Amino acid sequence: MKKVIYIFLFFCGLLSAQNEVLFDQANTLYNEGKFVEALDKYETILKGDNHSAALYFNMANTHYKLNHIAPSIYYYEKAAAMAPNDQEISNNMAFANNMTIDAIDTIPRNKHI
Repeated sequence: MKKVIYIFLFFCGLLSAQNEVLFDQANTLYNEGKFVEALDKYETILKGDNHSAALYFNMANTHYKLNHIAPSIYYYEKAAAMAPNDQEISNNMAFANNMTIDAIDTIPRNKHI
């Protein structure tokens, strides 16, 4: 039974290390302006059920940079649920929410109607 536990812990550690490498690669791609590639790496981590506020925050920022406003808000909210007191998440979410507000100009009325 101990062998099974050790094998399980070994694979958990291996997956965690792999996710850290992917996370670092994604962050590098993001910093290079390769947002689509970075998002692919973040999504790969997410598929492995490794959820964290940092992952959601970075995914939100990447979606925002790609002008995917709705998904960015979704991931900011997920990040905020995991780190409710994080001011950076709140600030970025406010910027994204501002992007959803339509600027509707007032149309002048026609005097003949």
